[in-house]
This record gives sequence, C-alpha cells and structure tokens, in this order.
Amino acid sequence: MKKIIFLLLLLTTIYSCSKETDDIVTNLEYTGKWELVKMTGSFIGSETTGSDMEWQETYDINEDETFTKTRVRGDSTKVASGTYTFTEEGLMGNSESDILHIEFLYNTNNELIGTCYSDSTTEYLYFTSNNNLKSTYEACDGPGLEYMKSK
Repeated sequence: MKKIIFLLLLLTTIYSCSKETDDIVTNLEYTGKWELVKMTGSFIGSETTGSDMEWQETYDINEDETFTKTRVRGDSTKVASGTYTFTEEGLMGNSESDILHIEFLYNTNNELIGTCYSDSTTEYLYFTSNNNLKSTYEACDGPGLEYMKSK
C-alpha cells in the first residue's frame, strides 16, 4: 500500500512540474525571429550593439520544434538548423540554475554552435527577466550574446 501511495505522489509531482513548464512556455511568445542585439566580451566596456557587432545573427524558432540559425559576417552567410526543447533543469548540468531555457540540438556539428564543448551539437539559451534570450556561451569565455524577438 505504501508503494502505491508513493508512486501516486511521485506521478503527481512529475505531472505538476511538467504542467508548470508547459504553462510558462505557452504564455511566452517564443516562436518567430530573434535577432542578436548585443555582444559582450570578457573585458569591462567591451559591449557592442547593432552594426558595430562582429556579425549579425538570427534564430528562426518554429512552432513545430525546429529552428534555423543564420549568421552574416561581411559577405559570408552561414546557416545551421535542428530541433529544440524547453526545460527548467539546471543549465549545462548546474543544478543551482533551474531557470527556463531552450536547448537547441543541431543536425550537425558546425561553427555556429555557441557551446563550451567543441564536439557538442547542443546549445543553450535562457530567458532573461525582460524576455530576451541570452546565450550561455560566455560562461566559458565565449562572447555574451543577447537576442531580442523581432516585432
């Protein structure tokens, strides 16, 4: 009997956490085009915006859980794509950072993936308090990248 009660309690907890994440995601207007609006470096005052950034970049996030990332640098345009999921688990294995983020899984390994691991095809972005998306890449000395949803 105790096992049945424990199992029911466990299932209820899992369902309620899953539903909470679903409700948050439903209330966010996350699909559409997200444009890179700010880059920061590891030095104070190294923030750039607009045409002063090293490159221009967008994410097109679709309702069917697919995405396309496009980077324009000078005359060169690079494109990568894949699928995504939402989670509230700790970012990159850090159990202390339970915040809503998007986990992008690329179809192939390529240079557009902002990740701490050179052989990874996964990239993480999280929602800031002002509903922008921010890359976790700066945690490992990559540039800080912040995206704003296009109107």
